[in-house]
Amino acid sequence: MDVSAAAFRTLLIGGGVSGLLTVLCAATLVNKGSTVGMWVWQLIFGVLFLWFLNASRGMLNGRGFVFDRTGFYPRTRGEVFAVPWNEITAVGIGSLPWVEQRRPVAPERRHALEFYPADPGFAARHPELERWRIEEPAPMHGLPGERYRFHFAPFSGLPKQFESAVQQFAPQQWVGSYRRKLPPLD
Repeated sequence: MDVSAAAFRTLLIGGGVSGLLTVLCAATLVNKGSTVGMWVWQLIFGVLFLWFLNASRGMLNGRGFVFDRTGFYPRTRGEVFAVPWNEITAVGIGSLPWVEQRRPVAPERRHALEFYPADPGFAARHPELERWRIEEPAPMHGLPGERYRFHFAPFSGLPKQFESAVQQFAPQQWVGSYRRKLPPLD
């Protein structure tokens, strides 16, 4: 499953439409004169365009995942890392609402594949996965606080595809979708 392709589609569709509308607003301002309403639309579409650019920044990294009967293989920056199923206790999709603790949640942070290691020695055996390791309170009873989180591109069908893949190859590890919580504000 290619996460970079989903990010590219988001940029192509959302960024293309918002970028085109930004240019059209600018052309209208130049040709028909300046109005407050047109400046507001120009600003809105410009911010949307910049947001789509920011949200798809990982698309050139070649990010993706491979699942088979032996394990789970995250791929990023041309590297593939192997994680055998017997080293994973649970796999699920963690989600955040649009607003959490009166803070908006960035769309590229709303949904993520999370897997929970089977033992405390996992981090030492897989130091290459350290950048994805998260220590937070467990979202469900019986799960450890340590997990590895891989964010999905916004507005994609990737969570359903990942659910199907995990259920096909390791249904005993699938815990489903659950709601995550942002860390408290300091």
